[in-house]
Amino acid sequence: MITRPPTTRPVAGLVFRTYAGPADVPAFTDVLRTANIADDTEEIPSEERIANEFAHPDGFDPTVDAFMGELDDRVVAVGTTRYIRRDDEHTYMVSGAVHPDVRRRGIGQALLALLEARAVERASTLPDAGPVWLDSWMPDANVAFAALARGAGYEPRRHFFEMLKRDLGSTVAVDLPAGLELRPVVPADMRRIFDAEAEAFQDHWGRRDWSDEIFAEHLADPDLDPTLWRVAWDGDEVAGVVSTFIIADENETLGLKRGWLDHVAVRRPWRRRGLAAALILSACVGLRERGMTQAALGVDADSLTGALGLYERLGFVVERRATAWRRVLRPAPTTD
Repeated sequence: MITRPPTTRPVAGLVFRTYAGPADVPAFTDVLRTANIADDTEEIPSEERIANEFAHPDGFDPTVDAFMGELDDRVVAVGTTRYIRRDDEHTYMVSGAVHPDVRRRGIGQALLALLEARAVERASTLPDAGPVWLDSWMPDANVAFAALARGAGYEPRRHFFEMLKRDLGSTVAVDLPAGLELRPVVPADMRRIFDAEAEAFQDHWGRRDWSDEIFAEHLADPDLDPTLWRVAWDGDEVAGVVSTFIIADENETLGLKRGWLDHVAVRRPWRRRGLAAALILSACVGLRERGMTQAALGVDADSLTGALGLYERLGFVVERRATAWRRVLRPAPTTD
């Protein structure tokens, strides 16, 4: 049996509609940017990044799974419902934002109910086997979302840290383990590198398929700069990767000079040899050479890989915390 979202009281004048195409990107982006800044969430998407995400959708169709809430002919809320096969279980990820100017009117509750209703509709076509989950994710600084999630029956499922290395000035690169070498990234190797990252992350909580659409979005990312990446090779095999990004618009908005170590991935045969540390330090030196003063990365706080301890030893400190929230949409069928 599918659990349907609770009924919410209507908000006077609030009308929801689906995303109507590229002309909606500026308004969609504005709500996300303004909400994230108000909530001290240092992820500030640009119009180019949102347009790229919607041009290469994975697990959702923007025309039926992305929503815009309008009040007095102004877009004040946005959200999406997307399917993810996570840890081999059916999952619908709901995410959204409400403009700070119109909060505390029940708009967030109405948006969440709409996103959940879309998940119910989509889940009705799934085979009746195994549980179906509703997931959401939000930095802990957004205490209003935590209250909304708890009120809707979600529970904390996993915790994450955003970590920051505040000063790159004294960072020194170290040699890679014997037999490995760094090579510049060339277009012909991009898919092999992507597949190597995907393989490495299959050992992590929340694992999912890295689809062709994700790869296409990756290649079209407006901030993509493979010259910043650090890729270690063992002959013809990719041993480890740190894919690094400088998000110029975000830095300008926040007044920062920061680079992101987006993925730190080492494949199983090359672990426990100091490769991750060598790649991270090399990536940090590369950021410093591009004028950056800080490096940031995200980590699963509950990971058993030892990543948190490694990052701390390399000078990263916890800057922000976030939580993955979950509730059951359809329980696993019982057997008599």
